Amino acid sequence: MHYFDWTATSPMGQKALQVYSDVASRHIGNPSSTHPLGAEAKSRLETERAAVASMLGTSAANIYFTSGGTESNSIVLSSLLNSPAPGEIITTGIEHAAVLEWKKTLESHGWTFTALRCPGGYLDPAALRDALNDKVRMVAFMKVNNVTGTVLDTASLVRIVRDYEKAIGRRIHIHCDAVQALGKIPFFPEKEDIDSASFSAHKFCGPRGVGILYCRNKAVLALSRGGGQEKGLRPGTENLAGICAMDAQLAVALSALQIKHDEILAFRTKIEESVLSSGYTLISPSCKSGREFSPYIINICAKPIPSEVFLRIMADKGFCLSSGSACSSNSKGKAESVLTAMNVDPSSRMSSIRISMGYGTTADEVDELCRALASAASELGIKA
Repeated sequence: MHYFDWTATSPMGQKALQVYSDVASRHIGNPSSTHPLGAEAKSRLETERAAVASMLGTSAANIYFTSGGTESNSIVLSSLLNSPAPGEIITTGIEHAAVLEWKKTLESHGWTFTALRCPGGYLDPAALRDALNDKVRMVAFMKVNNVTGTVLDTASLVRIVRDYEKAIGRRIHIHCDAVQALGKIPFFPEKEDIDSASFSAHKFCGPRGVGILYCRNKAVLALSRGGGQEKGLRPGTENLAGICAMDAQLAVALSALQIKHDEILAFRTKIEESVLSSGYTLISPSCKSGREFSPYIINICAKPIPSEVFLRIMADKGFCLSSGSACSSNSKGKAESVLTAMNVDPSSRMSSIRISMGYGTTADEVDELCRALASAASELGIKA
């Protein structure tokens, strides 16, 4: 099978596998234990924390290890429930379910949850500016959309919020889901004046079940309780082998970031040209659009064929594609809700196909994919 669902997850890299095996074998102590083996594990944990902080351009005090992007998002959003008085959170309609699924919970506790539409996959700065009011306590937006690959100008959005803060005389917490950004495009949350950001190891060939929360706002308090690990923000015994493997693989990804970006961009350009000539239409921005996008993701429309039918046909041809977020594949309509917030028409939403690439994607695989897509279009009568 040819794998083109790297946005959902990626295979562990060789460096990650090597480090995981080594650390799991050698560091058997619990970092919270006071005996020598525990102290040794604790020392390694803090070394890895410092390494991650350096790669993200921040201090070790702002780095917390979690189980992944979903938990990192949840820690920040759930902290709102600790507030003695509810307010408003502003986010976007194109967020991952790890953010949008907090709507019902927050609203049931008196919060106002505002999700702004993003025509074409981009948040209009004016729309954010107009939505801000003195009740807003948090603004959350993603860096790279996991369904279409659009990249938000987070630095500009942050400046809008910071300018508004001057009018109300207090800070507004800014959170960023950067799961699809790390290791693929340059991103430094502290440099952009972001208060917290979430990351997940298995998106850049690290192990599953490991992630990072960058958080400089020490007023954020977790709802979960336990042994006090991760400065109390994420209780539970740390997955030391997974953390070390994640850090090692992140270093690999960052060292080749620009080289891989350029290679994947060439692949993405070839796929775009092929699908357009075969009768498909684009939902993701075109390479010629002049808009910022991640080349790792391209979303196309296979109208009039429903996504589920098309995916089965491509699977029979030996290709793994998807119709949206793997985290939402069992929840009908989640990927469609993102496309709805982008103002994509209903018939196109029902026929959307996500093709995503990663560090192991090869030129030969891309060529075979293009041929398979052309063949499927001919067989199914797909026409632009």
